[in-house]
Amino acid sequence: MRINRLNLLLFALISALAGMLIVLSAIGFTPFDYYLLLACIFGSVVGSFAQAIAATIHPDGPPNKEGIMKLASPELREMRGVWLTLRLILGGILGFVFGLYFVGTLHQTGAVFAKILGLSIVVGYAAPKIWQAQEAALLARLRESSADK
Repeated sequence: MRINRLNLLLFALISALAGMLIVLSAIGFTPFDYYLLLACIFGSVVGSFAQAIAATIHPDGPPNKEGIMKLASPELREMRGVWLTLRLILGGILGFVFGLYFVGTLHQTGAVFAKILGLSIVVGYAAPKIWQAQEAALLARLRESSADK
């Protein structure tokens, strides 16, 4: 197996997740809370993947002319793989944050779990727009605070 930056990044993320779970167990998270966080991360990654597919294939319709679909160069394929991986990581981070909002506040039933999982998929699908909105709001607050001084 070839070790590259992507493999190291994934290993670091998995290690960070394992460390985070250890810390969370020390402060009293229940097994339901763990499952909820993991489900939100998974759901957001799935939603991010679905959004990346929609952005890639242009879902208005299938290719209708010869020559539209072309193979990319190996370098471009590698860059697309990195882009997709980073997009999925971004969705996973947003899913983790989304899951934290519900820890300890829900009835521990399958129906509630399924609803939060479904919401996390939607959040992952909307992740790029959510991050852009958060960035715009943060920049606006920074401008206001610097203008007040």
